[in-house]
Amino acid sequence: MRAWGLLSVSMVAVLGGTASAQVPQPYSPPAASTDPPPAAPPSPYPAPPPPVVYAPPVGNPQPVYPPQPQPVYPPGYAPGPQPLPAPFPLPPPVLQPRPPPRSRTRSADEMAFLYGTGIAYGVGSGIWIDALAKEGDPGIAFIAPAMLGAGVPIALYAWDQLDEFDRGVPSTIATGLLLGGVEGAAISGLQWQVTGNGGPHSWDFRSWTSITFVTATAGGVGGYAFGEWLQPDPRSLGLITSAAGWGALNGILFGSGVVRGDWKDGAAVWGFAGYNVGIVAAGVVSTLYVPSWQTIRYMWIGDVLGTLATTPVYLFYLGSSGDNWRHGFIANAVGGVAGLAIAAVLTANMTDGPGSPSFTPPFQLAIGPTPHGGAELQAYGSF
Repeated sequence: MRAWGLLSVSMVAVLGGTASAQVPQPYSPPAASTDPPPAAPPSPYPAPPPPVVYAPPVGNPQPVYPPQPQPVYPPGYAPGPQPLPAPFPLPPPVLQPRPPPRSRTRSADEMAFLYGTGIAYGVGSGIWIDALAKEGDPGIAFIAPAMLGAGVPIALYAWDQLDEFDRGVPSTIATGLLLGGVEGAAISGLQWQVTGNGGPHSWDFRSWTSITFVTATAGGVGGYAFGEWLQPDPRSLGLITSAAGWGALNGILFGSGVVRGDWKDGAAVWGFAGYNVGIVAAGVVSTLYVPSWQTIRYMWIGDVLGTLATTPVYLFYLGSSGDNWRHGFIANAVGGVAGLAIAAVLTANMTDGPGSPSFTPPFQLAIGPTPHGGAELQAYGSF
């Protein structure tokens, strides 16, 4: 019994120790270490750059620019605003050569045209003075035309030496004198025609020369003002003088065919109207468009060919009585204007080749002796 009691005490002691050993203890975190973490070994390759992220377009997309390296400035330097770089590289700009500046110097051909027109204006002014004075002695009547015929170009030369004309001004003065003189002669001829071809109401010679002197002088003054204001290209003046000729020729044809009765009355009225319409229309066009000499030449060719192309219309008047055949002049006038317009459209973009003259006078003047004594004045031109 004693042995069993000792054994029981021993078992209880063993089990009690075992039970006490199995009781869970409260958790206590480990103390933080004060030692730094071990450094990572260096990488044998450089770190890659950060990726460039572009935002997706929403609404009105704006380009997203990648980060750009900033320049390093010395201390105290404050740079101004820098432009943003383009999202895509732009091609280098293409530099176009600047056209040469337009010369303001008048050409020698312009002055030659002005001198020739000045001679004609001076001679005509001398004749006007003789008409006013009713001078009938040939020797005395020759003085005024000779003196003014030489004095006008000399005065123009002195004017140019003291204050040189600008480009285009000499040719506009000469063109104004020329067109004004023709205007005066056309007015006198029209009045003579509509008053019975020299009837009691026709003007006398003094009235004719007075009107021509006034219109020529007004044309010269107007040409000077036009040249100083616009300084037109000489080719524009060629267009104006040509348009005066086209208007007069086609007006004469149209008036000869459309007017009943004396065809000469219709030719005088419509020719005078066409002359002035051509001047005004070409003057307006010249402020917006400068043709080439080639264009003007082909416009003359188109006018002539258009007139000739309508001549077969007279075949339909064969066998007809009266003067109805004169209505064919209407077709000639319309054909001339049509050919003129077609040539203008087809050659509007033509240019003059290198080396072509900058100015070509529309006519040339020449004075020479006659076989029976005396002298004659000739005017001719080429197109």
